[in-house]
Amino acid sequence: MPAGPAGIEPDAQTRDASVRQAAGVAASVMRAQLNMGDLGRATLDRQQVAAWYGRTFGAWVGRIVAGGVIGGSWHTGSTEIALRPGWLAGAGLSRQWLAQDGWRPFLRNSFTLAASGGGDTGGGAMLALDLRAGVDSGWHLGAGFEAFAVGRVFGGPVWWWRPGQATQLGGDAWHVQLGAGAAWSLPGSARVRPSLVAEVIALGEIGASLGFSLAF
Repeated sequence: MPAGPAGIEPDAQTRDASVRQAAGVAASVMRAQLNMGDLGRATLDRQQVAAWYGRTFGAWVGRIVAGGVIGGSWHTGSTEIALRPGWLAGAGLSRQWLAQDGWRPFLRNSFTLAASGGGDTGGGAMLALDLRAGVDSGWHLGAGFEAFAVGRVFGGPVWWWRPGQATQLGGDAWHVQLGAGAAWSLPGSARVRPSLVAEVIALGEIGASLGFSLAF
């Protein structure tokens, strides 16, 4: 279940030892297939935005993130219910384990713990917890540009309350994300370095995201 926001990882600036802090914003869309107890299979579409702050601790980068769900819907059978605005929050760690060396790609990984909540126009409410681990690997292609492949595994419970009905407990049907992305370090100053990160997830919990950050 995607409790946490996309578009805040991987960290294009972690390869630069002079970077100590970074902050950014991201927007994302996603679709998850959930197994929701007595309701069976449900499809969750969601759009969300988030802001984050990160800081290096030795070889690791720690992050905190907060944002909101701005739209979406539940689909269960022939029923579609629109989502009301909600919230999300999380924290994570990431690290680069291998630097690029010729044809050998860089290798990074991340760990994220997040939660999200909100309601729907049918009077229901949702709470989701999410723990995920990810790996991304790729190449710096010059001119501040890099391309990478990404894979993540995750899991966590989802609770859905509906008026007059029993609470439904479920979770994601796939527990995996596979996709690709790109990052571009934009022209900046010696102290502030902007960058863009885009990602498309095509298998498992599908989605797309776009993030903008400043490293300093």
